[in-house]
Amino acid sequence: MAGGSLADRIKAEFEARDARQKAAEADRAKSVQAREAGIDRYKKACEELKAVWGPKFQEFAKQFGDKIKITPVLSPEQREARCTFMTDLATMTLTIGASVSPDATKLVLDHNLLIVPNYFDYERSSRLEMSLDKIDKNAVGTWLDDRLVSCVKAYLSMQDNEYYLRRALVEDPITKARFLKEDAATTLEHKGNKVYFASEDSKKEYMKKHEIAG
Repeated sequence: MAGGSLADRIKAEFEARDARQKAAEADRAKSVQAREAGIDRYKKACEELKAVWGPKFQEFAKQFGDKIKITPVLSPEQREARCTFMTDLATMTLTIGASVSPDATKLVLDHNLLIVPNYFDYERSSRLEMSLDKIDKNAVGTWLDDRLVSCVKAYLSMQDNEYYLRRALVEDPITKARFLKEDAATTLEHKGNKVYFASEDSKKEYMKKHEIAG
């Protein structure tokens, strides 16, 4: 009979299935080995890049002083620095992270900047990818410099933006003058609230009006 007996044909199907399974297992084993090797290259690259991004983050934090808090996040497949800006105008969170691509062949650098509330356009995110076999430290340094400067520009734009200033402005209850909190001539705690004044005279008038003892 053409094609062999029924028993031979059934046996051949099982043998073919076993061969496919063995081939798939071998491919998976090779994939796991390749990924583990890629993860090792990624870890080595991150160690070498500490000399690139470490000083840059230090200088960035130095320029902002106590206005910023940097929190490092480390895992086998990710390195991340999260910068939180202390401001009365908005909450700014800058996250710059390094990770390995799904196939463990590339270094992936991501930048995300979140400003809440937001009243203007700014660079919210960007990505740089490069082969783990060809890490370009200069390119990494330039990319990081550009992202940090972009964040500074967004921060300064927020400081000058009229919508944020309106949120930050306070009003003298006597003169109705509006100004930034830090520009107040004097303040007064009254009924659990801080009242801001443009001058000592307006403060005295307010205290007289509300019968507050000096």
